Amino acid sequence: MSRDSMAADMAGRHPQLAGIAQFVQGDGARVAFDIGWPEVERDTVWARRLIDVCGLAGGDHVLVTGRNAEGPWLNPLVDALRARRIVFSNAEPYGWDAKRSATFLSLLPIKAVIGLSGETARGLTADEQIVERLAKVPLVWARPDGVGPLRAAGVEPATIAMLGPALAAECSPHSGLHLDPDEWRVERTLDGLTLTVVGDRAFAKRDIALGVDGEVDPTPCRCGLPGVRVRLTY
Repeated sequence: MSRDSMAADMAGRHPQLAGIAQFVQGDGARVAFDIGWPEVERDTVWARRLIDVCGLAGGDHVLVTGRNAEGPWLNPLVDALRARRIVFSNAEPYGWDAKRSATFLSLLPIKAVIGLSGETARGLTADEQIVERLAKVPLVWARPDGVGPLRAAGVEPATIAMLGPALAAECSPHSGLHLDPDEWRVERTLDGLTLTVVGDRAFAKRDIALGVDGEVDPTPCRCGLPGVRVRLTY
């Protein structure tokens, strides 16, 4: 392949693929998966429904903490924020960037924080003033490793998690993680939770071992979103 042919292949939007990503199965194996444009559009519609039931609206300011490599999970959520004209700022989910998150929390009227990691949570909770500000944020979506440090500091987060190729999020603390039931099915086995792709996606696989355990609650959620809810065991 020549430099010219590589440049031609990279130019513009690929007709089928929106991206390629990788997740780690429960057994430690790394699994690459393709992402098509149709599912990105559907995931963005689902993300809009999620932020709507969480009460976010145009003009709100949101802090998003995510890695570039997490775009396949977070980009539909970011696109949903844009579609709702919600302003967002970005920070890295690492301890060394916790001060940037703290600055946004100090200077802006943050209505939601998305993707707080354990590293960031520990950095933020070392500052009592930031803890006070964080406790007043209506929606704090923390990753599973960030939930414990925040709760220990008196902040009650909702959980957001990347379960294999799927993004799952609670509509409120302790409500259970929502996933789009038209795209994913989560089941509990003796070995923990598994995920099956049920939507028409570029990547199709059954019974993906997620390496985490929890409960699958089939009862309807008060927020009105369809599908089961997943409560992870920490």
